[in-house]
Order: sequence, then structure tokens, then C-alpha cells
Amino acid sequence: MSRLLVVDDEEPLRLWARRVLSENGFGCETAGDVAEARGALGGEEFELALLDINMPGESGLRLLAEIRSEHPDCAVVMVTGEDSIELATTAIEHGAYGYLIKPVLAGELLINVVNALNRRRQDIESRRLLTRLQATAAERADSLAQALEDLRVSRSDVRLSQAETILRLARLVEYRDEDTGRHLQRMSAYCEILARRSGIAPERSEAIRLASQLHDVGKVAIPDCVLLKPGKLTEEEMQTMRDHCQIGHEMLAGSSSEVVRLGATIARSHHEWWDGSGYPRGLAGEGIPLEGRIAAIADVYDALTSDRVYRPAFPHKIAVGMMRAERGSHFDPALLDVFMASMGELETVRRALSS
Repeated sequence: MSRLLVVDDEEPLRLWARRVLSENGFGCETAGDVAEARGALGGEEFELALLDINMPGESGLRLLAEIRSEHPDCAVVMVTGEDSIELATTAIEHGAYGYLIKPVLAGELLINVVNALNRRRQDIESRRLLTRLQATAAERADSLAQALEDLRVSRSDVRLSQAETILRLARLVEYRDEDTGRHLQRMSAYCEILARRSGIAPERSEAIRLASQLHDVGKVAIPDCVLLKPGKLTEEEMQTMRDHCQIGHEMLAGSSSEVVRLGATIARSHHEWWDGSGYPRGLAGEGIPLEGRIAAIADVYDALTSDRVYRPAFPHKIAVGMMRAERGSHFDPALLDVFMASMGELETVRRALSS
């Protein structure tokens, strides 16, 4: 049975979390503040801690740093009433495995706990493998190459798992708008198909699939009155909407995760046009990053073939014709040709992921 520690200064929330977790097979202890949590951590080993960020006295973020340093085998999921992308990013960059915003539903709590425990097992296995390599490298030189490859794969899994945690933040932006539904899944699947069929290696194509889900993360800073407006946007509102590209890049650039850095590139470049008339920088031709050119095609295809707050979906043939008309203006001509040649696979994905 996994042992969990719930740290929250609000007693009703502690009791609710303990009941939900206990009913689903987890052992659970609670603490009302950081000092009490330190005492519990000093007397017992926990596999996961659920930490409230804002508590009287010391912050949950300080306890997060202590746990990651002194109890490295204990996973941490942060819980807060503050819906802040900056705070969430800070928590994750300091080692949190997840980030929940109050009020938390029982299903959401359980999913994040299970995901964090799975990641914890991956991290522990990676450390154990590294230790075994260091201890036996001298006497087992013949097997070192294969062991290092195993470690590389293990670390790759962890990096992707970390990226997936951050991608859940991007999905919060998309689900502010019910009409976009499964846009992220479809758009990213289209990106992977287009990248792979363009000759990009499978591993890189998969990275593009993951990173492309961050393309609109900057919309978290766009007011709902603009983001969800059913009618035509004014010029001022349109500029506000366009700002999401640069905002998204600033949020993601400089991350330690290669996937997230790639997401920063896509966020800033997926609205650039082949002829230079796009935004935010007016790049043209091959001056636009390849991943941004791929995302531009995938994003527009899904937008045209999906319902929006301001219009219904276009029929498939009309949508494809509209895109073909912008070959060499909006879209990279060679990539659009690959897109057209991949229509069978793209349509299969679109039908499977229709809302």
C-alpha cells in the first residue's frame, strides 16, 4: 500500500483528501502546516506528498525544496487555490510532479496521484540503474555500452513524463473554450504525421507531436472577453489575441526540457506566413522554423474542420480547397504538398478524434 502525506491548513480539505485516497487503497496521513509535515516526514517514509502552497507560516514551496533534497524518493504534487501559470511553472521546475487548482475533484486528485507515483518509480529506477553502472563499469566493460543505452532510454522516458506534466497546463488553456474540445490531440497528431511523412526521424517527429500541444499556451494571458468572443474581433482585440505567440514563447523558453524548448519555438512561429505577412515577427520562407511551418498547416486544418464559437466547421473538401489556395502564401509549398498526399491518414485521425 502506497503511503501518502496530505499537507493543508484547511482541515475539511485534509479530511476529504484522506477519505478519497483511503477509499481507493492508499495509506494516508495528514499535517496542518509545514512544521507538522516535517515531523511526519522525519518519522515515516512516504511515497508521495500533496502540499498546499499557501499556508500560515512557511510556504509549501519551501517544503517542496526540502523534500526534493532530503527525501528524494518522495514524489510531490502541489495544491493551491491560485490559478497562476507562473506559480505552476515555478513549482514544476523545482521538482513538483503535478499541480492541482482548488476546488479539486476526486477523479482529478486520483489521476494526478497515480501519475506522480508512476513517475516516481521511473525516477527511482533510473537512479538505481545509474548506481549499478558506476559500480560495475570497470569490471564489465563489455556490457557497458548496452547498459548506457538502457539508461538513455530510461532518462528519455522521464523527460517525456516531465513534459507531459507541463502539457497538462496547456490543456487548461484549451479547455477554457468548450468548442475547441480535442483540438490539442488532433492538431498534435497532424503535426506528427506531417513531420514523419516529410522525412523527419521518428523520435524527432514524436517530440514535435508533444511540443506542438504547447502552441497556444500563451492564451492563458488572453482575457475571456477576447478569447471566447463569438463575433468578429476589433483590431485592438485582434492584436491582443496575436500577443499569445510571444507570451507563449516567453513562458517556455529557457526550460531544461528539450520538448518544452521546442514548444517555445512552435508557440512563437506557428502564425508566421511563408510570404512574410504573418506574426509576431514577420518571418518568411525557410526563415520560419520548420516545426512552426508544420504546426501552421496542422493548426489551420483543424480550425477549418472544427466548430468554433464564431462559425460552424467547413465541409472537408471546402477546407482543403481553402488551404490549397494559400499554397506559397500562407503555407510552405513543399510541406503543403506532403499534407495533401497524407490526406487519408489525416482523415482517419480526424474522424477518430472528433468531439
